[in-house]
This record gives sequence, C-alpha cells and structure tokens, in this order.
Amino acid sequence: MAGRVAVVTGAGGAIGGAIARRLADDGFAVATTDITGEVAFDCDVRREPDVLALREAVTARLGPPWLLVNVAGVFFEHDVPDTTAEQFDLISDVNVKGTFLTCKAFLPAMIAAGSGCIVNIASTAGLRGGQRRAVYNASKAAVVMFTRCLALDHGPQGVRANCVCPGLIDPPMADWITSRPDALRAWEETIPARRIGSVDDIARAVSWLASDEAAYMHGAVMAVDGGDTA
Repeated sequence: MAGRVAVVTGAGGAIGGAIARRLADDGFAVATTDITGEVAFDCDVRREPDVLALREAVTARLGPPWLLVNVAGVFFEHDVPDTTAEQFDLISDVNVKGTFLTCKAFLPAMIAAGSGCIVNIASTAGLRGGQRRAVYNASKAAVVMFTRCLALDHGPQGVRANCVCPGLIDPPMADWITSRPDALRAWEETIPARRIGSVDDIARAVSWLASDEAAYMHGAVMAVDGGDTA
C-alpha cells in the first residue's frame, strides 16, 4: 500500500485511531480527521463545506486519497418517546449524512483514477433489532444499504465499497455494558469467541479489505462480532 493515501474519519476515537495506526503500518499515508481537534485535520462530517475543505486540504498535502474509511459515529441509549428531534438529527447526521457527504466528496477522484476503496464502519446493530437504540440501529442499517448501493454503482468504475459491522468492542461506546462486569461476563458466555472485541480486531478487518488480497470484495458486509450474529 506504499504511496497510497487514506482518509480516516472519527480518528480521534478508539476504533478510528486503531484503524489509522494499522493503515500507517501497512504503508498508507494516513490523513486522520475528527471533530475533536486532536488529529491532523479538523472536520465536522455533518457539514458539507467542512468535508469539501477536508478534501482540498488532504489532496494538497498528501495527494488524492485512494482509501476512505468512515468511522465517525454517535451512539447513546434512547427510548423513542423520550428522544428529541435534535437527538434524532445528531445520530442521523453523523452516522448517515456524514458517510454520504464524505463518499460524495472523495468518490469523483477515485472514479477518475479508475481505482479506489471505501470501507464504511456500520455495526451489527444495523443487521438486527435492539432494545433502547431504535434510531441508532436504523442509522447503521442505512449505512449497510448505502454501502451495497455504492458497490453496485461504482464497482464497475474501479471503486470497491465494503462495510465492516463491529459487534461489542471495548472502547467508550461499549461503556453501557463494560461498566457492569457481571452483565459483560454473562454476555461473553453467550458468544463463540467468549470475549468482547478489541479495536485491533476491527483494524485488522479494515486493513484486509483495503488490501489487494480483497480485490474481489465488493458490497460485502463483514460482521466482526465474535460470532454474536452467527
């Protein structure tokens, strides 16, 4: 992957940071972006002007990206009757609109080059229902379907689009269960892997999908969940 440029959104988070480090180890020139101000490029993926400015800044500094990894996401438990319109917009705008805007911005250069790769991070929450997370699950299901459609539309133009669906992973987003050791142990006993996932599990999956070994992977939805959805 030497010489290829990658953009990783949400790189200020645990999963995004692990993915960025792994891609750098693979030889990518990695542009890390987040809203936190703690990475190389600041960007609010909900705002198209920010995303377009990110594209121009990354291209000017590193060259046109060959790989886009959309990690930026928002999760919190919620009951629909108590969820405000503003909370709905926050989840939808980051998880769905943000993925759309970055793909829209970076796809044209990939299409022009006849080569590129997109890996969208969804969730096993986008593959099945769940309690107290209706809006979140719907947003991740949208990312799954969006990715499949990207593959159909742009695979013939040389751009591979695939989706990684993490299960329970041990960064802050899993605090709702990792903060309850008894509940975590009980859950771990129900899955084949018998453990919660790590950020490196997700980074390895993204690394493989971005490699030439995955050249025949188009529109794949890869569950990295220790067998939870098996």
